[in-house]
Amino acid sequence: MFTSKAEIAGFRWNGLYKIGGAAALLCAGMYFVTMGIYIPAYRVAAPPATVLEWFALFQAKALTGLFFLGLADVMISLLWCPLSLALYAILKQSDQAWATIATAFAFVGIAFFLATNTAWAMLYLSREYAAATSEAQRSTLLSAGQAMVAVTEGARMLPLIPLAGLILSTVMLRNKMFGKATAWVGILGLGLLAASGFFAGYATTGPTTAVVSVLTGVTYAGGGLLSLAWYFLVGLRLLKLGQRKVSPLSQPSTPGIGE
Repeated sequence: MFTSKAEIAGFRWNGLYKIGGAAALLCAGMYFVTMGIYIPAYRVAAPPATVLEWFALFQAKALTGLFFLGLADVMISLLWCPLSLALYAILKQSDQAWATIATAFAFVGIAFFLATNTAWAMLYLSREYAAATSEAQRSTLLSAGQAMVAVTEGARMLPLIPLAGLILSTVMLRNKMFGKATAWVGILGLGLLAASGFFAGYATTGPTTAVVSVLTGVTYAGGGLLSLAWYFLVGLRLLKLGQRKVSPLSQPSTPGIGE
């Protein structure tokens, strides 16, 4: 039986926890879908390095081209809408300020990524290029394609969603609803993903060296595997919290990371 209005109000959020948990598990599922496309594609050839190679890839294997340009990241970004709200609803009890900052980062990152993702635009340009009948048309489309590639590469340098997950995972350390193991997996995994975005952006704007290439690969691979585990752990926990008869919002909180 509920004991307070706050508990009753908190319990009504259980539906959001379930949606957020399902979103986290779908994020994990997108990793497996991506690997199912990336691994066979990498065995054939590395990702395109020029606009003409991108156009050729889209004309031959459109789905592979879409995933190489971040289609899975688009889906994960959209899933972060309910996921970040569910985490905010719980973690604000421990540190409302940092939970709010992280949620703001997440939504700004979602909007930024959706605005800068060029996967569908490149698909359209590749089809227009194949149908072009003059050199002037092809030259214009090549220039547009080069601009799309530049936008994609530049967007990697602002990994706001991994930063939001990093902050939320840090707040989890002081919240009894999530275990410390889940928090540390998120801190390491999402922290590495954020770092990989920086190194990938640096590699396209600064001198590409063996060290930068290694750092990009290690942080991306390590961050990907750990964030995959984090999505599973968070998803299962949110689903369990959504089934509780006593809302997690009615539980006593612990001091925030800024206290």
